[in-house]
Amino acid sequence: MNKITYKDLKKYLSENRMERIDKILESRTRDICVLLENIYQPHNFNAVLRTCDNLGIQDIYCINSEKNTKTAKSVSLGAEKWITIKEKAKGETVENFLKKIKKKGYELVGTSPHIHRKTESITKFKAPKKFVIAFGNEEKGLSNQLIKHCDKLINIPMYGFSESYNISVTCAITLSLISIKLREKKKISPLSNKDKGLLKLEWYKKSIKNSNLIIKRLEKEKE
Repeated sequence: MNKITYKDLKKYLSENRMERIDKILESRTRDICVLLENIYQPHNFNAVLRTCDNLGIQDIYCINSEKNTKTAKSVSLGAEKWITIKEKAKGETVENFLKKIKKKGYELVGTSPHIHRKTESITKFKAPKKFVIAFGNEEKGLSNQLIKHCDKLINIPMYGFSESYNISVTCAITLSLISIKLREKKKISPLSNKDKGLLKLEWYKKSIKNSNLIIKRLEKEKE
């Protein structure tokens, strides 16, 4: 059976929509990814989705945060449609999940304000070529188990009485400072042509009303 490609769906989209998708794809990257561990408040999870979408970060890895991906969409404003969410399987160990990420060439960067002797300020952070920034639970932060696997730990300098920011605020500040700086220095790699093609197909599907029915009909025509 011949597979459906994004080219088969072009006639169902407006020129403006296709141009918008192409423009956004050009700014997408997988050099920076995000990992969320034990995030239990849906509005925080979805605020992170929105931040990643706006900053061109494509992938979010999740550990025990699965239940939040389908709620609080008023916060994410639909960002969940355009972000790739990769969840740890229920029977998989955290260690194995992290090993698979690192095998892809990523360094794991943890965020923690509580172990200052082992963390460096985000203002001094020298970003690796490819890295995943991990954000932890709203109350306890990253678990000790995950911290052990981090290659680096960073923090946001604070000058008030509070010991930390809300997780969604921490994420927005951290990702903005790092990604904007890297983009200004042109140290962010775009997606491969293969990845662009695959995402374009998914985004076309999500942009077309009743796309499943249309695809089934097109598949029959190709048989």
